[in-house]
This record gives sequence, structure tokens and C-alpha cells, in this order.
Amino acid sequence: MKHSIMTAMGLALVATSFTAPADANPFKRLKNKVEEVKKEVEEVEEAADAVGDMVDAVSGDRRVGGPVIRSNGPTPRTRYPKTASHGDWKGRAPAAPAKYAGMTQCENLNLGNAFIAKAGEYTFSKGLNTETRSGLIEREHVQPNGCTLPGVGSGDVIYVEVDRGNFNTHEYNMQCVSFDGSQQLDRAWVPPTNNYTGKDVMLHTGNSLGYEPTATGSNSTRSGEYDKWLKSRGREMITFNMPYLHTDKAGTDFYCQYYNDKTGKSAVAFTYRRSPVGRP
Repeated sequence: MKHSIMTAMGLALVATSFTAPADANPFKRLKNKVEEVKKEVEEVEEAADAVGDMVDAVSGDRRVGGPVIRSNGPTPRTRYPKTASHGDWKGRAPAAPAKYAGMTQCENLNLGNAFIAKAGEYTFSKGLNTETRSGLIEREHVQPNGCTLPGVGSGDVIYVEVDRGNFNTHEYNMQCVSFDGSQQLDRAWVPPTNNYTGKDVMLHTGNSLGYEPTATGSNSTRSGEYDKWLKSRGREMITFNMPYLHTDKAGTDFYCQYYNDKTGKSAVAFTYRRSPVGRP
């Protein structure tokens, strides 16, 4: 839709800008007009992309002055990378600077079963038919260091489990500061929390990736089954997904913590490299 709007605006600019030149050397003036219109269209595109990135961030985290509302996943814009013309993926952040790592105090939540993944599609067989579903794929299991997880990048999704009895998601908020201290992300731009549900983790039985545990049935059925499975183990899941920003051409490293204002401690901490595109 954005590109349709830009095309229409570009045509409008052309229609209003091109008048028949009456003086000498009309072709030179025509060329100048073309360059002017091209520049204006590019400025319109940059503005439209900036608005789109704000929409990504806001729509990704539906917590506004209240409890987290889980959705079935982020919007398509936050799930998939933009075209390469907007930049290259910059990879993952390194370990946190000592000044930030030393400030983090961990809640006693017994973190475990942590992995880094991305949102994507998988298949499973149903009789003679092959069906496709979405979920968390390309999982890399990681070991927390206390409550700190390894570095991630735009497009990555963090999954981690905590003890259910000691955790209340409504008490936490995400905080992120750049390694050099020059940027502190406000609420609309931090990595969104709990955008994924059980169906994204408990894939359909017979899935092409071989992940377990599995269940059959609809997405909502599998989400319910996964919640039961977690509860039976006294556990609860937390997810974070890493947004991109197309104007961040060089990539910026942040230290983030899921912080409890009441206790002054964090459930989870990690480093995050923001790229101009999502993970390929």
C-alpha cells in the first residue's frame, strides 16, 4: 500500500511540476525537473518508511499502561526483513560492557530451556496432504549466565522459561540503553514482550523440524496444550522479539533488561544489535 501511495504522489509531482519550457535549452530544464521530482519522491519514501517503523514498534507490543496482551505473533512487517535496498543485517551484539553487566541483579526465577529462534514456516503431513503452519524455527539452545542470555540481533526471538510461582509478568518492563550511553529506548521502541504463544513453540505433530513436544489440532488447541504442559512442570514462558530500524544503517548495540521496579531486579537480560533489516 505504501508503494502505491508513493507512486501516486510521484505522478502527482510530475503532473504539477512539468510545464512546457518557453526559453532556450528546454531539454536541460526538463532534466533538472526530473531530478527535482526524483528527489522529492525519495523524501516521501523515507518519511513513509519512518512512519512504518513506528507502526511496527507500537503494534508489536500491545502493553499500554496495563497488562501484556499476547497475540499470535508480530505484524508481518516486524516478522520479515525488508528488501536489501534498505541495508544489510548487522548480526548479533557482543557481550555487555562491564558497567552495565555489573548493574544487573537477577531475580531468583530459575531460568531454563532458553533458545534463540526466528519466526517462520514449517510443514507437516496429514494423510496425503502436506500442510504449512507458522512458528518459531531455527532454534539455537543457549545457556543463561545467571539471568543474562547471549547477544541477539534484529529478527531474533528469545524464548525462556521461568518458575511460575515466583513470576508475574505484569511487574516487569523492558529497559534498553546503547553501549555508549547515548540512546535510551522509550517504551515504543524496546523489544516487544510475549508476542508469541504456545502454538509457536508446540508445533504440530509430525512437523518437518522434529521439535518436541508436539500436539495436533488448531493453533488455539495447541496453545492450550502447551500452557497445560508448562503448568504441569511449574513453569511459564517469556518471549522477546527484536525489531529493526531501517535508518540505523551502521547498527547499534543495546543492553536490555526485563526489570522489576519494585524489587530492583531483572528477570532476563541480554544484548541486542539493531539493524536496518530483520534477520534473513
